[in-house]
Amino acid sequence: MITLSLIPLLAAGYVAPASAASQAQPARLELPAVVARVQSRYDQAKDFQAHFTQTYSRSVVGRVSVSAGQVHFKKPGRMRWDYDKPEARMFLSNGQFLWLYEPEEKQAFKQDLKTSQLPGALAFLMGRGRIADEFEVTWSNDTRFGRPDDYRLSLRPKQPQSTYKSIVFVVDAGDFSVRESVLVDQQGNVNHFVFSDLKINAKVSDEVFRWSPPAGVRVVDTGKLGKP
Repeated sequence: MITLSLIPLLAAGYVAPASAASQAQPARLELPAVVARVQSRYDQAKDFQAHFTQTYSRSVVGRVSVSAGQVHFKKPGRMRWDYDKPEARMFLSNGQFLWLYEPEEKQAFKQDLKTSQLPGALAFLMGRGRIADEFEVTWSNDTRFGRPDDYRLSLRPKQPQSTYKSIVFVVDAGDFSVRESVLVDQQGNVNHFVFSDLKINAKVSDEVFRWSPPAGVRVVDTGKLGKP
């Protein structure tokens, strides 16, 4: 299950779509150069959309779940994840609130961005942060993800986070797009996203991020839970 506070992390890896250049075999670069090129790709992206497949592995029980859907992103700080498998649900950040909508349960969870305790990766998502400032970046030797010629970056937050321990970005060696994002939480659970059919600067409409709970939907304001 993805909590509201993890939504920004899931989009941190989106940079740009792969291109024909990814089929070339360029000279291998040093780590700082790869990080700089990934950052540059992300800085150039005003919006994008993609299909995604999510594999969530629970370390304790050994259970694996697979989901799929579409994601839309637009700076500053707006994104929408529409799941269609295995059941419909939606995560939305409109720059003011975070929403989780579960249509089958007829309920929606709401969190104010001003009061929520979100990780530092949110700044990167909103176009104000830099990977090298927020994370300690090293090479990852985990060959379970990506292809042999990809760059694999291991990111550990410089400020400890309660919601996650590390992130792996699988970076295309040709165009420096991040095609896979792997988040490991404090319990060792692994949240692996693979992106396809990416379209960058596709002029995603602002209407995509405007949403109100339908009639009859129970709304839970998570920022008020536990308050008198």
